Amino acid sequence: MKIVLSGTPGVGKHTIAIILSSLFDKVPIVDINKIILSENLLISPVSGNHDVDIQKSFDFLSLLLSKQEYQDSIIVGHLAPYVIDPLLVDLAVILRRSPYELKKIYEERSYSQTKISDNMVAEILGIISYDALKNFEFSKLSELEIATSILPSLSAQKIVHMYGDKKQRSFGNIDWLPLIQNDPVMLKFLK
Repeated sequence: MKIVLSGTPGVGKHTIAIILSSLFDKVPIVDINKIILSENLLISPVSGNHDVDIQKSFDFLSLLLSKQEYQDSIIVGHLAPYVIDPLLVDLAVILRRSPYELKKIYEERSYSQTKISDNMVAEILGIISYDALKNFEFSKLSELEIATSILPSLSAQKIVHMYGDKKQRSFGNIDWLPLIQNDPVMLKFLK
């Protein structure tokens, strides 16, 4: 069993991964970002720039996930659609969160305006969902809306149900554009 949790920063990937791991008898959590940084899977590690070497990361993670100790694992990271071999995945869940909630989270994290803007555009347009659709088998994909009003444990439980029952999976139904279409503050992110 390999379950991927992806989505823009701030959607709750790590929080839900911890709960999900405990629901699946403490399976290991593979944090893509930590591995990329610890293994220097960057295009130019000395420049201080964190541009990821996609092919090196893909190769390294494919080897890692083929090891017996990771046969059952929760794989977490916004880069999953680009660096995880789709043949190794049983379920890929893209976590989505309202742009209004994300903006607050990014401000609380003191993200730069550029980083806020880049991540807001990615969420509003569903970039990670789109890229996951290009890279993972549709039957193994699902999106899940995350909100502050929903307990993370309930979201984790929904993912357990998605894993066990393909009919619980849903993809392509989350669309933030109607939510923000009349809000000039949100629309500025799309200019």
